[in-house]
Amino acid sequence: MKPPSVAQFMYVFLFRNTNPEVIITHFSYRGSVPETAQACVINNFTLSNGSGHLCAPYCHNDFLCNAFDICFTKGQHVCRLRYGKMEVFPHSTSDCAYFEVVPELSCPEGFFLRSRGVCKNNNLALKSPVIMSSVFDDPDYADFRHGDGSFAVNGEVRSDDKECAHTNEESQPWLTVDLLDQFYVRRVVFVNRKIWEGRLHDLNVTVGTTNMAFICFCGFFIGPGTSHQRVDMACEENCRGRYVRLQITTPVPEFLQLCEIEVYSDCNI
Repeated sequence: MKPPSVAQFMYVFLFRNTNPEVIITHFSYRGSVPETAQACVINNFTLSNGSGHLCAPYCHNDFLCNAFDICFTKGQHVCRLRYGKMEVFPHSTSDCAYFEVVPELSCPEGFFLRSRGVCKNNNLALKSPVIMSSVFDDPDYADFRHGDGSFAVNGEVRSDDKECAHTNEESQPWLTVDLLDQFYVRRVVFVNRKIWEGRLHDLNVTVGTTNMAFICFCGFFIGPGTSHQRVDMACEENCRGRYVRLQITTPVPEFLQLCEIEVYSDCNI
């Protein structure tokens, strides 16, 4: 399939009913991707022809979309919306013509999340908001800087066992990471604390479209955990959601303490 005969950049205009402001999205042709590349497809549409101008409005109107490709398959032109970044073949004229949104910010370590106007790392949890069932608040241990959920998504596991997310001792403590938009979650990784490592047990990991309904299952860690143990869980197929929850499920009061959490999509980003 030859690249559509369009200018290097396409401009899509949308007038909001309540605001006369014109919204502009810029798209750049990047090359080709294989027809078999299914990672991170949000939606797809049948087009009357292979023009990028027909596909671009669909991507423009879905703020999770930051790329699309157009394939001619089974006698039809198909527009596939994506997020993330695909491996492209710049000089190929076969398979599917691939376009990316020109981002408002340069995001060399990941991709531009249009719905929020921020960069997202390939590790979707990195620097994302975290809420917890409680925050450890014993002043005698203030020097350990434990408690704040942001410590679990700062990209660092310290050898001195400081800066870990830490709840109070309670029944079924939990921690939830807000990914800021709905992604296809493929893997959830977490790192246990260095000491008191046996507190990590019976941990259920789920994904939800809201912070109240966690219907997608990623895994259950029986434990007890070992020192700085790193656990890598694979989620169910087609697991799409915004919120990732890690929760100890036993009714006996316990502390939940995690030094790092990572969340990955199945995108090639």
